[in-house]
Parts: sequence; structure tokens; C-alpha cells
Amino acid sequence: MIALVTLGAYALAGIAVATLLGRTGRPGLVGIARLGLQACLWPLFLPVLLPSAPAAAPGCEGGRIEAAEATLHDALQRLGRELGDPLTLETHRVRVLGTTLRAAAQRLAELDAVLALPAHDGKALARELAALEAHADAQPVADILRERLAHLARLEGLRAQARADLERALARAGELATRLTLLRYEGATAHAAGRARELTDTIDELCRTLEEVRAA
Repeated sequence: MIALVTLGAYALAGIAVATLLGRTGRPGLVGIARLGLQACLWPLFLPVLLPSAPAAAPGCEGGRIEAAEATLHDALQRLGRELGDPLTLETHRVRVLGTTLRAAAQRLAELDAVLALPAHDGKALARELAALEAHADAQPVADILRERLAHLARLEGLRAQARADLERALARAGELATRLTLLRYEGATAHAAGRARELTDTIDELCRTLEEVRAA
């Protein structure tokens, strides 16, 4: 009895999720097959329907990330309506990209804050090293200071890389939104849907790149 109730609840939930996801779809065999898949595997598609509450990215990057995410999402939704295909998984990819971009912006802000500390003033440390090098008996301390400056240079390199990766990801998101819009005006066909899915593979690549840099 419990198993039947559980199965019934699962089926009802699947029908509800499939109905919500299929609101923009067109009728037909492909649409029916898609609805059936979404109904059976609704736990995989449910996150797409849940409202996201992303943490705000710091500084001016936050507004740029929101704009890039909104532009890409809008281009994808417009193409989906034209195709009669909600492009559900692709929409989820856009949300994941927004989350990843915010994490990258947060990392950049943290590096900026660390390098802004008085203890990490490279010019002051260089002057201190120059003063130590004038005294032969201060060489052990000077060697330690050189190591410290090397660590500082590494931090600055990480910041430069984080900024470059974030800028590249934002530029690619804008380029992808434009390509999706171009697909919509070139002709909404099944080929266009497949091409849209190929293009959004770029989002996964961007997310992997940003996550790899963060883990480095």
C-alpha cells in the first residue's frame, strides 16, 4: 500500500514538472516524448524550476555578471519559444554559469583585498630589502624577505589570471548570446535546436575553466 502511494505521488509530481517545463513546447511526437522523459526523470529537471538566489558578486563585476546572465538567458528563451523547445537543460547551464562567474568574482575580490593589505606592499618590501642588502650580516633576513617578495609576486600573478579568466568568460557569454540570437533569425529548425545545444557546451567549458583556476 505504501509503495502504491509513493508511486502515485512520484507520478503526480512528474506530471506537474513535465507540464510546467512543457508550457512553451509545441505538440507533436517529439514534444510528447520529451514530456514523458521529463515526467519519468522529474527529479533531474526540478532544479530548473526552482528560483535561484545567487549571492551578489562584489564590485562592478556583479552588475556585469547579472547583465551577461540575463542577456544569455533571454536569447536562449527566445530561441526556445521559436523552436517550441524549452531548452531546459541549456537554461540550467546558464544558471550554473552565473553561479560560477559570481564565485570567480568573489575570488578576485578576495585577492584584491589581500594584496591591498599594508603587509603586502611590494614597494615597501623592496625598499626594506635594499636596506638589508647594504649590511653583510643581514643576509639571512634579506633571503627571507626575497622569499616573501616571491610569494607576493605569485599572488599578483594569481590575481591577474583570475581577472583575465573572468573577463574572457564574460566576453564569451556575450558572444554566445549573439550567436543564439543569430540562430533564431536564420531559421528556427530542428538543426537550430541541435546547434543551440552544441553552443551551450561552451558554457560547461567556461565553468570548468573557472573552477580549475579557483582550485589551483
